[in-house]
Amino acid sequence: MFFKFSILLLYFILAAISVLGETEDENKILRYSFNNCRKWLSKSLDSTISVPQFWYYMGKSKNDIETIYAYLDKNPAADKKRDVIDLCLYGELFKMLCSTHNLTVKPCAVLRKNEADKRTLDEVSSSWAVISDE
Repeated sequence: MFFKFSILLLYFILAAISVLGETEDENKILRYSFNNCRKWLSKSLDSTISVPQFWYYMGKSKNDIETIYAYLDKNPAADKKRDVIDLCLYGELFKMLCSTHNLTVKPCAVLRKNEADKRTLDEVSSSWAVISDE
């Protein structure tokens, strides 16, 4: 019985470690990016974010918000968490948007951090403009 419990515990630990990215390095990058996003939003590092907050951090692109909502429409479990995006869902959405821009996670995270450093949340949210990808 103890052996089965140990195997089960090991399984959950491995699943939690590898749930975000393909590699440990990618997991660290996603975790860093999520923390940077929450910092940019002036939220505590133990909080979740919403879809609009994620979209603002990602640059407020019209194509991105359409892609995000299309993903949520196809994934009911993710859709239920649209107002409480945690690290796991952030990683899924982040990787999906990076791939739509033909970027891997690392350069995409660097780009998002650099762009976030240039503009505040108030500047992004108060602007009427939505960036067109066309």
